[in-house]
Amino acid sequence: MTHVRKRGRVGSFAYGKIMSDNNATEEGPARGKSNLWVRLRKRLQRRGVVEVDIDHHRYKMLNCIREGIRNLLLKHPELRPKDRLTPDDYTHQVEESFQTKKGKTFTFCSYASSVFASIRRAVSVTEADYLAAVAPPSLPYLEFISNSKSGQDFFLSNDQQYILKTDKVYSVQFFLSFLGEYLEHFQIYPHSLIVKFLGLYSIQIEGEPKIYFLSMQSIFFPPSNIDTRFDVKGCLGGRYQKPNTSDEDILTILKDQNFEHETIRLGVQKAWFVKQLKVDVDFFRDLGVQDYSLLIGRQKCLKLEGKSSLQSVVQRVQRSMPHASRNSVSPMNDVCTVKQVGAASWEIEMKSIISETQAPSTNTPGKFTETKLSSENDNTIKQTGINDGTCSLKNLLQQSKESEKCLPSNLRLLPNCPNPLHVIDGEDYRYYLGIIDFFTQYQCWQRVAGVLKTVKNLTTDHSTVPPDVYADRFVKFISDRTK
Repeated sequence: MTHVRKRGRVGSFAYGKIMSDNNATEEGPARGKSNLWVRLRKRLQRRGVVEVDIDHHRYKMLNCIREGIRNLLLKHPELRPKDRLTPDDYTHQVEESFQTKKGKTFTFCSYASSVFASIRRAVSVTEADYLAAVAPPSLPYLEFISNSKSGQDFFLSNDQQYILKTDKVYSVQFFLSFLGEYLEHFQIYPHSLIVKFLGLYSIQIEGEPKIYFLSMQSIFFPPSNIDTRFDVKGCLGGRYQKPNTSDEDILTILKDQNFEHETIRLGVQKAWFVKQLKVDVDFFRDLGVQDYSLLIGRQKCLKLEGKSSLQSVVQRVQRSMPHASRNSVSPMNDVCTVKQVGAASWEIEMKSIISETQAPSTNTPGKFTETKLSSENDNTIKQTGINDGTCSLKNLLQQSKESEKCLPSNLRLLPNCPNPLHVIDGEDYRYYLGIIDFFTQYQCWQRVAGVLKTVKNLTTDHSTVPPDVYADRFVKFISDRTK
């Protein structure tokens, strides 16, 4: 593999302690009390996470990462998303060295930068938003504290929208080997359940080993109202987690035995979910991987938006349209016409919305007439560019069916909420769903581990089995519990 390296100039970077919002000011005690309340409120919302302060063993590394990402995004515009990627983009590396205030050197490297920038664009993450969240000038990072036994470190952006995850070099190399297929999968299935990796970097501080890490979207975002979380692999052997009944600030993620008698109640979204699950798992089957998981978050007391309006439907249609075409990473036109809005996967939901937004006819009992647009909705449609002269929801549904062939596969109407690609509103709950951990190939060590797990758990129903067996069992276990 040919690597293109670029050695940058040595800059200066200080490791000063990150200052909090309550720096001393002339405003006195009133401001201090206000900031104290803000900090307390944030702490109460951050169950399972702690701030990485100057005493944390990863504090220095995370500040180096911050400096490296900021330099990459602010000083290398040539590494932004591309309309057409070349083979060289997938092997390209940017490596730069920096010097701390104390004279110590660290080297930051970004891999396939334009490819990951194109993935960010494909999933509607702007460069400015990514920079502000993943590498802000001063806000502290957070460490995720859970019952995970993966041995990897997980750090969160301050708003908890993105995760920085350390990984092994062989996992990184394997990921790079199928990065093109990974991007293509999102182009064909823009609403895939697979977690979205948005960057791949390494950091090497003088005198210390190199550390590789990936940035990714958090499936459990926003986390404040999620009360139950599961990590499901589709097997029961060794897959039980004792619920956390103590006051410890640890986020417990339950497993398959805990989930065995649970149900994912998606209603009209079930068909879409099961189909997308099968498509994503077939992608892993082709890669020859196993041991991946479906993360499931559940939010009680779901407060739906209420009766759907044409304006809200237009907004949902807009955000549901893919940002990349099937054969390239060039974005689709910013202005979508009604005839471009189509996929059978949302037809049932659209019919339900139509019935909600139509009023009874005064001429024929039991019949319905199309709701007339208000001036506000009419202006919304004109501003969004969705207008072909007929503007009724019934017409929108009909034309969506006619245009299905020109769109990527298995689209759905995304909800109006943060993190819409991993959120599905079911009958009783809002669910957060996404597939993670798909870098494990079934090789010699996995075969040995499978034998050991069989002996330990007295069952072959464990997570270390061949990819075909794992895939079929994974889909069946989850599909059987989806209603």
